[in-house]
Amino acid sequence: MNKILSTIRSVPGVWGAIAIDKKRALTYQLLPSTYDAEIVKSFAIPTLNLGRTFERNVIIDFFFENGKGRLYNRPEAVVLVLGRFELDFDLLNSICKEAVSAICRRFARAEVHDGGIVSSDGSNVSFEFLLKAVNILASNAQQKIGAYLVTKHLRNAKDKLVEKYDFLSTLTVDNNGVAYLIKGYPPYKGDDLLQGFAHWANLFISNCAKSTDKLDAADILELTIEIKDKLEMTGFYQLYADIGL
Repeated sequence: MNKILSTIRSVPGVWGAIAIDKKRALTYQLLPSTYDAEIVKSFAIPTLNLGRTFERNVIIDFFFENGKGRLYNRPEAVVLVLGRFELDFDLLNSICKEAVSAICRRFARAEVHDGGIVSSDGSNVSFEFLLKAVNILASNAQQKIGAYLVTKHLRNAKDKLVEKYDFLSTLTVDNNGVAYLIKGYPPYKGDDLLQGFAHWANLFISNCAKSTDKLDAADILELTIEIKDKLEMTGFYQLYADIGL
């Protein structure tokens, strides 16, 4: 996804691009580093609402005090491109014709069929990778809410789900909020592996959101940014979103 957004951003005059999965409300963006999660959400949500309101296939141009932008609305996605005054819409459109279609195809392929895991990539996801993902999530969450709350909610979420996902009993969370496999247990390879980790992540973030206003469920992409593309291919974000419905 970053490669597609980078192609859009390479158009002269473009300084940012954001793509939103209309079905799952998942956001992917390539914006200046000064744009924190709150700023992104402040215009991602209205952009999604606008995309869901208008006809499915439409292009809308915007003109601001300091620049201009173009919104591409498709059945699967809404893509907002932000630029300076010198941005050439005709040139942008020549690039976005394929780029927006590619984004839509990516979102369409991410759909989960019959509540299962998407494609062979999802079914072959490893225990080690998902454990790494949870630890990246927890580590980044610590930067926002501290180690105490992360450790508390990560443990509580795991303990609450053990009855549903037996393999979680083979994991423990230390006092630094780091999860690891208990010595002597083999990495789990069951069909509910991805579902279990996605559920754990969702419950963890939900519990954090109840005790602080510094996190909410929509922050999952930001908190796993280092491995976002790999997680996306497994269907993790889809499962995470479905659990939160």
